[in-house]
Amino acid sequence: MDIVADLRTGIDNLLFNCIEAKAGESLAIIREQGGGDYYSSTLADVIAIHGRNRALNVRIVDTPFVEDASELPADVSRAMDAVDHTLFLARIGDQVRFTDLGGAGTKTMCYALDEESFGSAFCSADYRFFISLKRLINAAVFGENRVTITCPSGTNLVGTSPPDPGDDNANDVFMRRFPLTVFRPVPASTFSGRLALSKWLCPTGSRYYRPDSVLIDGVVIALVDKGRIVGFEGNEDEVRKVRAHYDFVARKYGIDGDVIHSWHAGIHPQNGYTGLAAENLTRWSGSAFGNPRYLHFHTCGDYAPGEICISVFDPSISVNGSELWCDGRLDFAETEEVQRLQATYPGIRELFERPVRDFGLGDSQTK
Repeated sequence: MDIVADLRTGIDNLLFNCIEAKAGESLAIIREQGGGDYYSSTLADVIAIHGRNRALNVRIVDTPFVEDASELPADVSRAMDAVDHTLFLARIGDQVRFTDLGGAGTKTMCYALDEESFGSAFCSADYRFFISLKRLINAAVFGENRVTITCPSGTNLVGTSPPDPGDDNANDVFMRRFPLTVFRPVPASTFSGRLALSKWLCPTGSRYYRPDSVLIDGVVIALVDKGRIVGFEGNEDEVRKVRAHYDFVARKYGIDGDVIHSWHAGIHPQNGYTGLAAENLTRWSGSAFGNPRYLHFHTCGDYAPGEICISVFDPSISVNGSELWCDGRLDFAETEEVQRLQATYPGIRELFERPVRDFGLGDSQTK
């Protein structure tokens, strides 16, 4: 099989900059079976072939799609125990990302779903840059700062960020993520105001249920008081539909439906999406959340990531009056410290100067 240069670059970025594999080491690729049209059916084989060509000992382990997974199947756990590195091309990895899986080997969840993504700048942009960018954004947001979130649809939320998290991975996920597309989630317990719900409610990747999404006609405003939804405003039919969805999911899992656990926004300017999000919101919500035009809240359940995702489009985020995001653009990338960081990674600066604005909304924004 001949793998084109751009695709090889993306896979190399995954294997050697993210996973940090070395020649002679072993890699298990956990491939999802029976999950419909989520991952490309050939992606695991393409990565495995290239990994073997680069002197890695690669095996593929098939695992069935599971709607509700709190732990890994025994055969997957055994495979992980026997290798140096594990790569999840399966949503079960995302479902257990907040669980300490133990073991000495690295564990990586892949959010690039097909060869087209691996052949794009989304996957080829140096992973190590985004690790450093995430740390800079964490440092800018956290630290008991006043944070304001607004959007064109009417969001206006104000809260205080927690103290400096110190360890970058404290209370974050227990596995590496490729590509790295978001900063550490910000707890929402101090945030109050108005939160605009537009386009849809979609799943968080925690559990899969039906129906898992709701299309919203117009805008419904969630009234938020210290991280809790205390009411909705808007068209009666749309409010009724939103409320019914929250009630359905909360009853199904016996959880607090009104809590907003946390939020974060996208930091990867090349995170696009081919096709229309509304045609497959499950796939879109699991792969396009890293675009800076997108901020999402983890809601319905007092745990990360909750069960219902509230989407905020083209957000503006200010910290102590300084704007980090403006109308879906990552203005923080224009700061001197980020530009110095960009200069150490060839080609990165250009990716921020020409961000991908189309990520499945069908608006083809180029501004």
